[in-house]
Amino acid sequence: MEGARWDISLGQLEESKPKEMFCVMPVVYCKAAPVPADGKEDKSSYQCPCYKTVDRGGTYVFTGQLKTRLPPRKWVLAGVAMLLDVEGVAEEIKKK
Repeated sequence: MEGARWDISLGQLEESKPKEMFCVMPVVYCKAAPVPADGKEDKSSYQCPCYKTVDRGGTYVFTGQLKTRLPPRKWVLAGVAMLLDVEGVAEEIKKK
């Protein structure tokens, strides 16, 4: 994830830690479901775009709903997105 971090203990989006550009997400089970037609926006979840690579243009995959205690517009302004392939991040995690 870029622009924020996932708090595993709370199960929601949180602010990034200082000097931390990316946060590794836990394995996520994705399931497609129809969107309700009522048109109401859920204020407790952020519609997070997921891209194949850091080069976001043309690599969009899907939109995931992530829980948040802060307003979703905060994450929109921060440009928060999930990325499937971030070069070098997995190697840094293995070193820790």
